[in-house]
Amino acid sequence: MKRQNSLNSQATVGGFTLIEVLVTLLLIGILFAIAAPRWLAFLNQQRVGSARSQVAQAIRNAQSDAQRTKTSRAIVFQNNNNQPRYAIVSAPSNAVNVSQINNWQRLGDGNIQPGSIRLWGDQGTDPRNPAPLIFDSYGSVVTSVLPSRELPYTITIGATTSTEPRRCVAVVTLIGALREGSDATATSPQGCPTLPV
Repeated sequence: MKRQNSLNSQATVGGFTLIEVLVTLLLIGILFAIAAPRWLAFLNQQRVGSARSQVAQAIRNAQSDAQRTKTSRAIVFQNNNNQPRYAIVSAPSNAVNVSQINNWQRLGDGNIQPGSIRLWGDQGTDPRNPAPLIFDSYGSVVTSVLPSRELPYTITIGATTSTEPRRCVAVVTLIGALREGSDATATSPQGCPTLPV
């Protein structure tokens, strides 16, 4: 009999009960459900912020190229199957043939998952493929080729899964001054435009 009691006591000493394991898994699930949306929002903010920085730098590069080469240069933005991209090209006589562009660069330099961001502009007939932004040989914006014939020229970047976060870059002066913005609020009306319907 003593032997049987010692075997039973050894069998119940180690391990967790099924209830303890289930409670632990339930708590982990609850914590994950609380943290997951915030983590996804954080990732979206990082992606969109990174893309905005790249758009601003690309616009500056196009302007700098125009001044350096003393020729008109254009920057063209395009959504290519939910993979935003841009190209800096020569713009002789202030015209760009988008179908002949072969030096496209993806936003995010390949570090942003395709389909996670989108861009749109406030110039052009299709906001998802805005009109080219052309700089003359002095680095000034050529407004005569913009559909509205006036500034600002705004490129807005947003997550594909929600309306926020939005980040934008606006060319606000003829000499190419940039303004970077984020989601429009009541206290910050200079924010970014929303995606047109």
